[in-house]
Amino acid sequence: MIGDMIGDGLKPVAWLVRNYVEADSLALMFGDPGCGKSFAAIDLACCIATGTSWHGNKTTQGAVFYIAGEGQNGLARRFVAWSQHNSIPLAGAPLFVSQRPAQLCSAAAAAEVANAVGGLEAVTGHKPALIVIDTLARNFGGADENSAQDMGSFIANLDAFLRAKWRATVLIVHHSGHADKSRARGSTALKGALDAEYALTKDESGVVRIDATKMKDAEQPAPLAFKLETVTLDGLTDDEGKPITSAALWSVPHVAPAKAGKTGRGRNQTLALSILAELFDERRARLERGGFDANAARVKLEEWRDRLAENGVDRKRFYDLRNTLKDAGRIDIEFGDYVSLVDERPV
Repeated sequence: MIGDMIGDGLKPVAWLVRNYVEADSLALMFGDPGCGKSFAAIDLACCIATGTSWHGNKTTQGAVFYIAGEGQNGLARRFVAWSQHNSIPLAGAPLFVSQRPAQLCSAAAAAEVANAVGGLEAVTGHKPALIVIDTLARNFGGADENSAQDMGSFIANLDAFLRAKWRATVLIVHHSGHADKSRARGSTALKGALDAEYALTKDESGVVRIDATKMKDAEQPAPLAFKLETVTLDGLTDDEGKPITSAALWSVPHVAPAKAGKTGRGRNQTLALSILAELFDERRARLERGGFDANAARVKLEEWRDRLAENGVDRKRFYDLRNTLKDAGRIDIEFGDYVSLVDERPV
């Protein structure tokens, strides 16, 4: 009865990050390939694990479990870059990173993840406050993101096996839609289940903006802006003796973006990058199911062209589109007519 609910008085909002991320909630960050969404998730995770203010917003320190879809070496460099950039050590911080993705549409697979988290909790004494899923596509298994049923299973498993057990916040990192960049890719059942949603965009000058597109039970927070600063990692060199770098976010004043002019990235270019990212997601998932290294995923130019045609892009325009993106430094064409996303390579 409602009387039982309010009889002891209403409780204030419990924040993991003041004004931005509630405790015991389901949140999402989404954006185009290369917009900096994984860097933003890492930044948030490190701040919570160390109890560091998140760009002026107080955090509640707690253990973070990061379920990474790929690129553990690149991910490790990003954590080191964050530590170096912020002069905050991560050694000893309650921050745990998976060695492989999980097929969270499957209840059995989600239960395995929960058991692994529970095992770490038993050994370390650290109860999870934040669980990051990076990215949805890499942790969705072979299911269909556009299916309300499959998305419903994914959400139900996150709630039952990860969120409810520890009253933890689950943060999902996801791609934006192909045609509609104002929403996350796939079934709208996802947005309906969220407590908070954040859209990330990156403009031509490199400014990354974070805007709240949903706050279920709290006031809409102010938008934020960042730039990715290159960080030379102390004492690390490659096999040619050259310094190894990564990047970290630093705050800049938020200014509303100017409308794109003739030199801005057009709809077809944005669609092409999004579809190329989707093809890589599919190839990686296929390799993983076969027990192979997901980082070996490759996409042929003709596969990209055919998928674009299925999405309404005239085949005659493909080579102009490809060359424009190559000249802009967004893709590389490799030997054997393979294409790679420059901004999606591990930093």
